[in-house]
This record gives sequence, structure tokens and C-alpha cells, in this order.
Amino acid sequence: MKLKSLLAAAALSAFGITPAFAGVAGMADLSISRLLVVGTDGQPSPLAPQIQISSDSRTGNASSNYNGIEGTGAGQGSITDVVLGGGTAAVDVKYRSAGPDAAAVNAIYGGNAENNVTANFMTNQGNFALGDMNITGNALAGGANGLTRADSSADFPEAVGGANATILNGVTVTTNFEIGTTAQLGFALTYDAFVRAFVDPLLPAGTKALASGAINFSLTLNDITDEGNVFNVLTWTPPQLNRGLQAANSTQNSVHDFEGTILSPIRTLVAGRNYSLVISQASNSTIRLNAVPEPESLLLVGLGLLAMGVTARRKRLQ
Repeated sequence: MKLKSLLAAAALSAFGITPAFAGVAGMADLSISRLLVVGTDGQPSPLAPQIQISSDSRTGNASSNYNGIEGTGAGQGSITDVVLGGGTAAVDVKYRSAGPDAAAVNAIYGGNAENNVTANFMTNQGNFALGDMNITGNALAGGANGLTRADSSADFPEAVGGANATILNGVTVTTNFEIGTTAQLGFALTYDAFVRAFVDPLLPAGTKALASGAINFSLTLNDITDEGNVFNVLTWTPPQLNRGLQAANSTQNSVHDFEGTILSPIRTLVAGRNYSLVISQASNSTIRLNAVPEPESLLLVGLGLLAMGVTARRKRLQ
């Protein structure tokens, strides 16, 4: 009975009918729901409204690739919006999806993949790569929110994929304080970060696999009062929002899953001076899966072909 089962499995394999194949998944998701100007106590600063935005320039990119095929989506994959005179720019690049299951990503994400900040899958979920991003809100007065999401998944024996999404939010800030008044200011940021690298322990021996994900965030505040002379006031790269994970086998599987509010170092802004603020946010993920047949697998295929050959020979003899 056992030999018959093995021969049957080999015959199915020879015809290209294979059982479900375990896979890999890489995911990187960084969502910023609020960014506020605060004082030394971490509370919103009463001086925040006096810090005027003279220009707001935002750029977003989202892309995906699966086995060399670029992902598609609605609208442009890269968008820039510039608003002058104190207005607020907004960018929303619709998700770009590639791969055999690209048409099913909405179902994979619980009904809606666009700007989804809650569906953090924990294993491989089909064969696709997806990149998505958006950024809205006032970066200084009342807060901002943004999303960079890059997810990839594969369970085909031979598959490669990758996705990335980026936000670049550049704001030129002009202080508007009374002469002689200075302010100690910082930034409070509320975030939700998820990064995962997953290689299924059920993968056959000899399979070459790789899963990776990474998120990045930085905030830079410069004094630009003196033309041609830039003085850095604050560069903030919190470790909670700068994390990369990679796994080549199941023993290296790992996850970074945190949310909360963090406070930047406090700096003193001087009355009458001009400052520039640049906020950068990005995420990316990649997967690679390449099954290498084991000697046992090749033997089963050979037995299956042998069995079919014997059957055909018997029919001819009859």
C-alpha cells in the first residue's frame, strides 16, 4: 500500500500535479498616525501655531515586481505634490500589485488592500508582491499621517518577488516668534510598525529561500537662516522605526511588531531664525524561493515514470 501511494504521488508529480507548496513571506509596514510639535513635557506646545509652513513638498513611490513582471495599479506609481503659502500637500499612490495572485490581493487583505493599516499577515499568503503608500495631514499643526507598505509572498517552488514604497515629506518652516523669545521644541510621533521575515519550516530540504523586510524613518531639522550655511539642529532616527529583518531558513524567522508614541530629543529654536524640516519614511520587502529537487524526489519521479512505462508496455503486449 505504501509503495502504491509513493508511485501515485510520483505519477502526479510527473504530470505537473503537486501538493501545496510551503512558502516564504516578507512584510514591512510603517504607519504614522500623528506627528506633533511638543514642549519639554511632551504635550503639544502652545508655540506650535507660531511655526509657519512656507512650503510643503511631498513625494510618494510604490512599486512591485514578481518574477520580472512589474506590478500594475490605478494611476501613477510616483506622485509629487507641492503647496506654497502655508497649505498642506497630500499624496496617495494606489497600490501596485504583481504576481499570479495580484488580482486577489483585496481578498488577501480582508477585502481592501488600498491603504490597509491593519492586515499584517503572519505567514505566506499566496503569490504576489504589493507596494502602497499615502501621506496626508499638516506636519506641524495638528499632526500628519502616512503609510508606507511593502509586502511580498510566494509559495510556488520557483518564485522571486519584491515590493517597495516610500514617502518624502519636505517642509520649510519659518519661525514667527517675538524678538527675544526662544522655544524648546521637539516632536511626538505616534506609529504602528510591523516587519516580518518568514520561511516556512515545511519547505523541502535543499530549497533556497530568502525573505526580508525593512522600515526606515528619519526627521531632520536644520537652521537655514544664513544663506549657504546650514546648521543641523536635530537628526532623529528612532530605532523603533528603523528595523530590517532577513531569513534564509525557518530558524531565522523573526518579527518586529510595535506601536505607540515616541518623543524626539528637545532642541531650542531661536527667535527670528528660519528652519527647514524634512521627514523621510520608507519600507521595502523581498522574497525569493527556488526549490532544488532532492535525490529522493527525483527517485519518486523516476519510479512514477517507470510505472507508467511498464503499464504502457503491458498494454502493447496485450
